[in-house]
Amino acid sequence: MSRRDPVDYWLALSRLPGLGTLGLARAWRELGSGESVWQAAAARLARCGIGAAVVAARDRFSDWAEIDAIKKRVAEIGGRIISLEDPAYPPALLQISDPPVVLFVKGDPEILARPAVAVVGARRASELGRRFSFSLAGQLAGRGVCVVSGLALGVDGAAHEGALRGPGPTLAVMGTGLDLVYPEAHRHLAAKIAEKGLLVTEFPPGTGPDRHHFPQRNRIVSGLSRGIVVVEAGEKSGSLITARLGLEQGREVFAVPGPPGLPGSRGVNRLLKEGAQLVESAEDVFAALPGLAGDDSTAAGSVAVGARRPVLSPDQALLVAALAADELAFDELGVRLGWETGRLSRVLLELELNGMLLKSGCGFRLAPEFVEA
Repeated sequence: MSRRDPVDYWLALSRLPGLGTLGLARAWRELGSGESVWQAAAARLARCGIGAAVVAARDRFSDWAEIDAIKKRVAEIGGRIISLEDPAYPPALLQISDPPVVLFVKGDPEILARPAVAVVGARRASELGRRFSFSLAGQLAGRGVCVVSGLALGVDGAAHEGALRGPGPTLAVMGTGLDLVYPEAHRHLAAKIAEKGLLVTEFPPGTGPDRHHFPQRNRIVSGLSRGIVVVEAGEKSGSLITARLGLEQGREVFAVPGPPGLPGSRGVNRLLKEGAQLVESAEDVFAALPGLAGDDSTAAGSVAVGARRPVLSPDQALLVAALAADELAFDELGVRLGWETGRLSRVLLELELNGMLLKSGCGFRLAPEFVEA
């Protein structure tokens, strides 16, 4: 076999059945490159915990056309592949025991080196939880911190949206390939993140959502971050997995307290009982993580709930009043306002373009900073 690009060996290794990221990371730390791992003798790999069956699969591997196809598809969608030995690989991920051997990214890869905080929580978050996540992410981004989350509905989406309103970046870790956004309702949000921030995944293009991918993705969310803030979480929430992984990785875990008795409060309140740091504002995060933001940074760029509204036309004002703090489907809005489809579509588009309206999995809602307290 002729010599190939360094990333090719990592892509091929990542596709060998039975070879996990932990064994690959051990082998890389001992041997120094993907090519060296690929060419290493079985006895050498055995010392890294890589068994004979994996070595046999490596020796049989011949599908380099598939590797070339993956690289071509990544280039077609405007992405980039970063391997463990690439200088652009995020230093924070190198600290964890099982770093992904390749990252598929779309956006600005320099964001991977920025100080970051994860904001995660319930998919079925309350309006209060979404508004808090939006505001907190805006405050963090306003001081140059990268806000990391998982692109899910609820808290994750609100955190990404809040960060996009500030000058700091946001990074979304996906449980799919770069070309398949999940949930579908966040396709527009993913496009905005790719334009102003960064999409990251360890799954190659064409990989759809699978329930096993999301816990696997969570170790990247926590691994990229200096701290993890959990906003609303049930007793079996995936956000608690992220928090546990963060603790194992030596990250600081924060939780936003919730009213007793509510399902979304049980997970966060349990984290607080177990020693997580209480968060009521971004200042709590900055106080616990010295050096997260520069000394000259200010909160001037932060996003606050109750932001000043643009001047609205009469129809826009009627639609905003009809939504209030609700989340309504298109047909429900039409019935509430008594409008025909064309008029409703036009006004919805106007409000979306001026930043007041957000599309969600259930329909439409006001951006959190424009919801009256």
